[in-house]
Amino acid sequence: MPEKTEHRPIAPRPLYAPTIHHCYAKGDLGEMKAMAAEAERYLHENGDVAAALEILKSEIAKLEKK
Repeated sequence: MPEKTEHRPIAPRPLYAPTIHHCYAKGDLGEMKAMAAEAERYLHENGDVAAALEILKSEIAKLEKK
């Protein structure tokens, strides 16, 4: 069976782990590539969300000590 490689737009959706997992579990190469591109754009536009979350948690902890 040939791989699906067409690039088709996908509806905007949150880039949470379950969304990404569902995408690769389906095995649709075109959708996986589109999701990867969407995730790359998100990271490029929004930076390292995990690092920003750690800073946010640190600031919350500082305020909670007051």
